[in-house]
Amino acid sequence: MAIDKFRPESCCIVGNYYSLKGQRTKAIPYFQRALQLDPSYQGAWTLLGHEYIELKNTAAAMEAYRNATHTSPTDYRAWYGLGQTYEFLQMPLWALFYFRKATQLRPMDARMWASVAQCYLSLGQRDNAILALERAVSHQDSEGIAT
Repeated sequence: MAIDKFRPESCCIVGNYYSLKGQRTKAIPYFQRALQLDPSYQGAWTLLGHEYIELKNTAAAMEAYRNATHTSPTDYRAWYGLGQTYEFLQMPLWALFYFRKATQLRPMDARMWASVAQCYLSLGQRDNAILALERAVSHQDSEGIAT
């Protein structure tokens, strides 16, 4: 079986390799190349956003995540990434908006609910935070995020 180095998937594999090694600036060009080959490749947009967040380039991360949401509005990862970006910027109301969108798309994921709870706490809405944490725990929070 031959591997086509000009497929966007191949570029993302190489980008992920560098990402896992913590070499963000080497990973980014591979995700960008994947998007040159296929601008509608949602996964590459999301992965690019993750890399920009790690480099604390929030403007570029937001652009990548927004492109991902336009390409595939039903994939929770980009919505969650937007939430994380706004959380990083200490904008909990905006983060809450995007985390809630992620919970609508993936309602059984404890991580989504734990992030919603954190936003509620940041906004001083303790009762809503408790409800969100209860949802997280009820969805088999195997990672212990909500406890």
